[in-house]
Amino acid sequence: MTAAPPWPAPADPAARAKAAGLEVAGMEGAALHTHQHLSVSVDGEPVAVPANIGVDVQRGGMSALHTHDTSGIVHVESAKVQPFTLGQLFTEWDVTLRDGQVGGYVDGKNDRHVAVFVNGTRTTTPLPDLELQDQQDIAIVITRGSGTPIAPTPFDWSTAS
Repeated sequence: MTAAPPWPAPADPAARAKAAGLEVAGMEGAALHTHQHLSVSVDGEPVAVPANIGVDVQRGGMSALHTHDTSGIVHVESAKVQPFTLGQLFTEWDVTLRDGQVGGYVDGKNDRHVAVFVNGTRTTTPLPDLELQDQQDIAIVITRGSGTPIAPTPFDWSTAS
């Protein structure tokens, strides 16, 4: 999807998980269990990270990388220890993610700036390759004009359930 938000959860989560190189299983794995927080904003307005990315409610399964609600909390619950990336999550979400591009927003095009902050620090890691780590706070900030994108207030993990 290369449009502007909102970006809903995909209609076929199993197909999107497969496209991300992930399987949909009947239960969550226990070898690796981490959480990340993802926020996306466009011109200061929050973009909802939808519930059930990577969750196939109809078939009763989920991938190791998924969301349960719209809090922005990303769950990694894998049967094996392996790296997971932001690119996999966005593939499951069916939103285009390339280095400098999120959905229809491209850094440097149409006076847009795409910045990514990890734990409050701007990163130059290519977006799809950003490896997910436990209690990581990932903020994608999309702005217009000459202003410098700034990191949002850090996510408060003490409020996460």
